[in-house]
Amino acid sequence: METLYTVLVWVHIACWAAALFGYLTSLQSPQITPMMSHGVTAAFVLGVILVGIASASDAVADPNNAKVGVKLLIAFVAVGLAHGTRKRPAPNVFAHVVAALILVNVGLAYLW
Repeated sequence: METLYTVLVWVHIACWAAALFGYLTSLQSPQITPMMSHGVTAAFVLGVILVGIASASDAVADPNNAKVGVKLLIAFVAVGLAHGTRKRPAPNVFAHVVAALILVNVGLAYLW
């Protein structure tokens, strides 16, 4: 179970990186790219799965529920904005908001 958890953590990190890369590719004319919206969604789903594995398994440390709640809320807003405003024409200012939420979420993961 610990190996599965570790692999899913790396895939989770790769999804956040893909979402940020999708933002960086459209920086000249900001818009929410499919890579950005799918990356945020996959990272959100994997985050929920990781919390479930960590809560159920004895091999992995129990998660900090306050941290998980804050990160879940931020990720949920990012997913909603990414999918809800994806059809807007460029420049889409919500692309900056989603990218900022991604950076806040990643920062919380490492600093909290």
